[in-house]
Amino acid sequence: MFRGVDVEGLPKAGPYSHAVVANGFVFVSGQLGTVQGKDLTFEEQFRNAVEKIGKILNAAGSSLSNVVKVTVYLADAKYFSDMNRLFQEYFPHRPARTTVVTGMIDPKALVEVDVIAVVKA
Repeated sequence: MFRGVDVEGLPKAGPYSHAVVANGFVFVSGQLGTVQGKDLTFEEQFRNAVEKIGKILNAAGSSLSNVVKVTVYLADAKYFSDMNRLFQEYFPHRPARTTVVTGMIDPKALVEVDVIAVVKA
């Protein structure tokens, strides 16, 4: 059994859940840090994406401190050092991570982040 989790007010780009809770884990869909109508820096986008993930995790019964796996998608490898600095700030417990440099569907998107977390005991 699993349950989908959606957070009112958070945008989605398609017919999927913000997260799915299954077998004690929370699987969060990729989150962009873009804000419609604004040009944001990489740092602003990373912070926005992780803050959205925090809201989704809270709605699912978890938190950023319960994250066990992170995947970061970068629009350009030049953001890798900035991402590492910000990553340490949000994830001091050092979860497993994969970082991929790839194209983005939204040309203004510089980063997308998805996570897997455990549900709070």
